[in-house]
Amino acid sequence: MPIDFFTQGQKSTSDKELFGICDDTTIGKKAPAYINDSDPDKWIAEVHNQSQKSIDFFAIDCCIKWSLPNGNQAKACDGMLVYNKKYNVIFVELKDKNPRYKNVNKNPKKKDWVEEAIDQLKSTIEFFRSNHIIDGTSLKAYASNKQAIFDEGWEDYMEKFKVETGVTLRVTREIEIQ
Repeated sequence: MPIDFFTQGQKSTSDKELFGICDDTTIGKKAPAYINDSDPDKWIAEVHNQSQKSIDFFAIDCCIKWSLPNGNQAKACDGMLVYNKKYNVIFVELKDKNPRYKNVNKNPKKKDWVEEAIDQLKSTIEFFRSNHIIDGTSLKAYASNKQAIFDEGWEDYMEKFKVETGVTLRVTREIEIQ
């Protein structure tokens, strides 16, 4: 039975010109991500919505669960921004990790924050596609980290993601609504 991301995920909405997406963890317990337009200190990603469109955010992590072929539970991205009558979907993974946390092949089992985010985005996009007809829908993905400086070269990650998924990936804290 297909899973409807638009009814299973916890929904919040904003039409503000600028708002944030937050992902709170309280004493090891994770809660669904959500839109916030009043406390920029909590924002992990900033959404720039110059046209002030009505934007829905559907939390996916903590709300929608599925298993991988090997039986393990899939790791989902935090959520998706949806606008223009579901014709634009932006998958978002939020991190709040020290950007110096980078695995330079010291431990092949440990991934840096971008690789972790990409795995979660890929898994979610694949599962979304298996549950929704996406003809005419523009899909994008964002990996955002509150603590990162985004002048580093993420081009290789973004190019590989595009080749593997057909979806444009941006590694930045700022999400532009077009």
